[in-house]
Amino acid sequence: MQINQSMRLKQKQSMVMTPRLQQAIRMLQMSNIDLTQYLSDLALENPFLEVDANSDRIEKTDNISDEVVSSDVEVASLDTAIQDGGAIADDPAAHSDFENRFESAESDQVWRAELSSGNASSDWDTASLTVADRSESVYTYVNKQIDLMIENAGDRIIAQLLLEALQPSGWLGKPVEDIAANAGVALEDVERVLSIMQGFEPAGLFARDLTECLTIQAKDAKCLTDDLKLFLDNLNLLAAGEMRALMRKCKCDEIRIQEMLRLIRGFNPKPGEVFVFADARISAPDLVAFKGEDGWIVELNNSTLPAIKIDESYSKMIAKRKDEKETQEYALQAISSARWLKRALEQRNSTTLLITAEIVKQQAAFLEDGVNSLKPLLLRDVAKEISMHESTVSRVTTGLMISTPRGSFPLKSFFSVALAGSESDSEGGASAAAVRQMISKMIAEEDPKHPLSDDAIVAKVTESGIRLARRTVAKYRQILKIPSSAERRRLARISNFG
Repeated sequence: MQINQSMRLKQKQSMVMTPRLQQAIRMLQMSNIDLTQYLSDLALENPFLEVDANSDRIEKTDNISDEVVSSDVEVASLDTAIQDGGAIADDPAAHSDFENRFESAESDQVWRAELSSGNASSDWDTASLTVADRSESVYTYVNKQIDLMIENAGDRIIAQLLLEALQPSGWLGKPVEDIAANAGVALEDVERVLSIMQGFEPAGLFARDLTECLTIQAKDAKCLTDDLKLFLDNLNLLAAGEMRALMRKCKCDEIRIQEMLRLIRGFNPKPGEVFVFADARISAPDLVAFKGEDGWIVELNNSTLPAIKIDESYSKMIAKRKDEKETQEYALQAISSARWLKRALEQRNSTTLLITAEIVKQQAAFLEDGVNSLKPLLLRDVAKEISMHESTVSRVTTGLMISTPRGSFPLKSFFSVALAGSESDSEGGASAAAVRQMISKMIAEEDPKHPLSDDAIVAKVTESGIRLARRTVAKYRQILKIPSSAERRRLARISNFG
C-alpha cells in the first residue's frame, strides 16, 4: 500500500463570529441572576462599566423595537446573527432535531426503563441520580430529576407546581387539592405525578406528613413490612407513650416494637435539609406574564434584571490626558467594549421578550383554562412566527423562568409534541398531554361492568378528530398506570363481591 501526500485548494463560505458576537449570543441563554453575575465580573475589569442589579426600567412586549439602532456595524451583525441562528456551532445541541429538544423520544423512554431497572451505566446511576449534590439547591436538583423522569408537557407543568409547594424540610407544603384546582386538572393526575416525584432521591421528598415521609424511606430501603406499616400509621400512640396500645395495633411484642423504633430512627424525617436553601424557594422568574385589559402582557422581571451604566465623564477625563498614549488606547478599547455590552444587553432583552410573547400568545388557553388546554407547540412554530432561527428560540427557552397566574414554570414547559389530527383538522392535532387526559377521563366515566377496550378508546378519540393507533392507547395506559379492560373488569367484580 502506497501513501502519497498532496495539496489541494478548496473554497467554501462560512460565517466568522467575532468574540463580541459570540459573547452576546451566549448571553441569550443566561437567566437574570446569571447575567447579573456575569456582567458584575466584567465590570471588575472595566472601569467605565457599572452594573445596577435592581433596574427600575419597565420593558414590555408592546415596547419592543424591530431593530437596535446603532452606528456600530457589529451591532447590526448581532441582530442578523441572532435572527438567523448565528454561532450554531457553539451550541452543544446544534446538530440535533430542535423541535424535539423538549419532548423525549422513544429511545429516551427505553433509557429511562433501563435506568429504573438498574441496567444503566454505573456512572450515571451514582453520579447523576442516586447521589444528591449537597452544594446545590433542592429545587435545582429536583428539576434535573423532572427532566429525566417526567416526559410529557402536562405532567411537567404539574411537577413544577408541586416543586413550587416544596418546603425547606422536603415536605409538600400545599394540599394536592389546591394544586389540582390551580392547574385545572383532575386530582388523580396530580396524585399520579406526586407518586412519581416521591420516588426521587433522596427518599422522603414530597411527603405530606411524617408518616408518609418515613413510609417512603422504608419502601426505598425495602424494609416496609406489614407490622412496620401499622407502626408508622399509629405514630400518635408512640408519641403519647401508649406502648401497649401500639403493640396491640401492630400485633407484635415489645422486642419487635423496639426493633422498629431503632429502624425509623435511622431515617431522615426532613430529607430536604441535606440541601442548601437560598432565601427564595425557587429561582426568581426572569419574566412575568399577566392578563391585562386588552390581553396578555409579558414583562421582564425588573427586580432581578441587570442594567448597564457607562461612566462617560471618566472617559472624557482620560481623553484629556493626551500625553499618555497607552492610557488613551486602553480607555478607548474599554469604553467601546462597555458600549457594545450595553447594546448587546438591550438586544438580548428585546429578543427574550419577543420570543416569550409569542409563546404566551400560543399558550394563552393553558394560562386561562389549565393544563388540559395546553396546545402542541414546537420550537419551529415559534421561530416561524417571529422570523427567527430555531437555535435562537432554543437558547432563550432553555434556562429562563416565567411567572404566570398559574405558577412559575421554565419556558421549555410550554412545548409539547402534537399528535396527528384528521385531514380536516386545521389546528394540527392535539398535544400528547391533552390526549392522555382525554383517555383518563373516558376510563373514569366508563361502566365498570363493561370497561372500554383499547379499540373502543381509539374509536372515541378518532371521533374528536385525532388519529391514534391502538398501541399508542396501550402505551398511554401504562404511563397513566391504568390496567387493561380485562383487568378493570376483574377488579370491578372483586369490588362488587366485597
